[in-house]
Amino acid sequence: HHPIVLWAQREEIIYLTIDLHDTQEAKIDLQPNSIDFKNTTDGQEYAFHLDFYKSITPDESQKSVTGRKTLLVLKKAEGEWWPRLTKESVKLNFLRTDFDRWVDEDESEDEAPAMPAGMDFSQMMGGMGGMGGMGGLEGLGAMGGMGAMGGMGGLGGMGGLGGAMGGGAGNFADDADEDEGSNSDGEQAKSGN
Repeated sequence: HHPIVLWAQREEIIYLTIDLHDTQEAKIDLQPNSIDFKNTTDGQEYAFHLDFYKSITPDESQKSVTGRKTLLVLKKAEGEWWPRLTKESVKLNFLRTDFDRWVDEDESEDEAPAMPAGMDFSQMMGGMGGMGGMGGLEGLGAMGGMGAMGGMGGLGGMGGLGGAMGGGAGNFADDADEDEGSNSDGEQAKSGN
């Protein structure tokens, strides 16, 4: 099996992300003109070999491994843009463009994320902890209020419920305003009963 490999470049470097979990024990043989990767994940053998379009400098390249993926920052031997990653112009099904890191040659460097937060995975994972903020959906307890609002019209008002939900869904972009409005609506609905 081949893991999914994402790539992007800058004038001086290549970003190579191997999208495969549990690669801490992976065998990565980085040579000036190629890379060989081999790992066993979930009892499956994953491997690939790539011949680079031009040379890299393995000694100046970096590797960062997390539980979810491996990020390599490969230093190009000559600072120039490559038309493709591989020596041969062939389509490899497992090799894809990393659009999160991609910058076109004519874009300035400061428009692109420099050394991405990807190299500091602890910071990135700290940010991902913010995803735990999805627990912050308690604020959507107002969704319960929406159900109550729909219920005010009686069960025949199921069409109205869809309208209420549709209206609510459209306003999620205005989170702060919507939360306050929903809470006061919810209170008014309760006090009206």
